[in-house]
Amino acid sequence: MSSAQEHSKFLRLSGTVDALVRITEYAGDTASFLDEATDAAMELTRATGAVVLIADEAMSLQVAAARGQMAGVDRAAFDGGKTLARASLRSHSTLHSDVTDGDERIWGETRAECALHSLIATPLRYGGEVLGVLEVCSSVHQAFDEIDEQGVALIGNALGGALGRQIALDDNARLLAQVQDSLLATEAKARMFEDAALYDGLTGLPNRAHFLTRLEEVCREYQGQPDGFAVLFLDLDDFKTVNDVHGHATGDAVLSATADALTSCLREADLVARMGGDEFVVLLTRLRHGSHDAQAIATNILATLGRPRTIGGVELSIKASVGWVPHDGHLDAAAVVAAADAAMYRQKRARRPALRVG
Repeated sequence: MSSAQEHSKFLRLSGTVDALVRITEYAGDTASFLDEATDAAMELTRATGAVVLIADEAMSLQVAAARGQMAGVDRAAFDGGKTLARASLRSHSTLHSDVTDGDERIWGETRAECALHSLIATPLRYGGEVLGVLEVCSSVHQAFDEIDEQGVALIGNALGGALGRQIALDDNARLLAQVQDSLLATEAKARMFEDAALYDGLTGLPNRAHFLTRLEEVCREYQGQPDGFAVLFLDLDDFKTVNDVHGHATGDAVLSATADALTSCLREADLVARMGGDEFVVLLTRLRHGSHDAQAIATNILATLGRPRTIGGVELSIKASVGWVPHDGHLDAAAVVAAADAAMYRQKRARRPALRVG
């Protein structure tokens, strides 16, 4: 496993721990608690929907909370075996389907009609009982992996304990300890764990919060000194088409490749971050010629990204629009980012007739 993959795995495990803590320490009412649990499961796995199902005395499943894509599924479908929920309740085990079409554990047309192409279902355990099922879905095939499956199972255990009105502290402490042992194998990983909230789970780059915090510091440092640094705002062109044509897994690979390319062509003193979606920002410090230097770096970035490469088994060139703004010595972080964003959109509008998928 590469260092980038190890870093991504670490961040995802850290997200699992954070989700468990949020669920076990949640102090709200039952309805808001269930919404919090489904949101946590979707955020952790990048699912497009999640549902919490409670089993009554006759072991019939009733919808207690549904979010995203699962909110559009007929409620009788879960109890009727048209998802993995009924099979998970019956087997008392976590079930995972990468390609639901043809999965013999699921019957009926709901999976096709509602685009439930990937599913994970896990029982909500409380002691020796199973109180219900937590199920997440995705509209794409092979959306989840083993880390997602383990994460949903852990959330299911925590949720089952909470729904049983008494959290099984020993069991959850043991599960948390197992995850934390893998995170804290070295002091370096421990430090990474503390900083995990500042990094993007997919690319490993600093996230929006990290970038804005650093940018505020630089704005104060260069107060009254124009052209000392600049901000570049980058947005991938036709990224939705990449997802639609090649799938979300390839889309994620494009985002990771973009992060690697940006990092490779910038100086150590520069800071590149993922703002969210297909948007990236770069902080260029210690500039001598302000806008001229920023433009030269932007040109180099576009050339580096545009080189053909194989991404997820597909030959692609990464196309992007870039805007840049040299600091005028007075703007704060939010204003600088907004100005760079506006400059990027001017570039995109100017180039739009020439844009096409590669």
